[in-house]
Amino acid sequence: MRSANTSAKSRTTPRRRQTTVANVAEEAGVKREIRLALFEKALDRLLSERENHDFVSFELRGSPDSYVQYMLHDGALLGEVGSKGWIPGGELLDKERVTALGCLGFEGGDHKVNYARDHLPQDPRRLACLSELLFGAAYRPPTDFEVTVLARSLIETEAARRRMRQCDA
Repeated sequence: MRSANTSAKSRTTPRRRQTTVANVAEEAGVKREIRLALFEKALDRLLSERENHDFVSFELRGSPDSYVQYMLHDGALLGEVGSKGWIPGGELLDKERVTALGCLGFEGGDHKVNYARDHLPQDPRRLACLSELLFGAAYRPPTDFEVTVLARSLIETEAARRRMRQCDA
């Protein structure tokens, strides 16, 4: 039978606490991936339900006049970027931004219409990436920008929830 020496000291090195400092670029990359997943999920829902005149809109959080939206019509997909020109006191996008949107195939955008492109590819991942590019081209948001998603189905669900609360009251 072996006897254990309970008075022996362990020869381990002391542990040091290490503080992990998040790299700003990594954090922005994570937010971008989350945003792309959000875009892709909303667009996948829009495209899978295939309901004519259904839409999804992504608003720049804190700036509801800065948005990218998509609408199904007659089997095709229309994309729009808010021009800000038709808003009272709103300014048109500068020439550099208009050129950037034009390179992405979006045209229009004056005091009466948004920038638009019809017959977009109906692939949620490609559209998610396009949405990211459109926000950058039109509005130049910070790298960690956030969006609010609006969709007809979400609006209808919220309206039904409000009606139920009113009926219960």
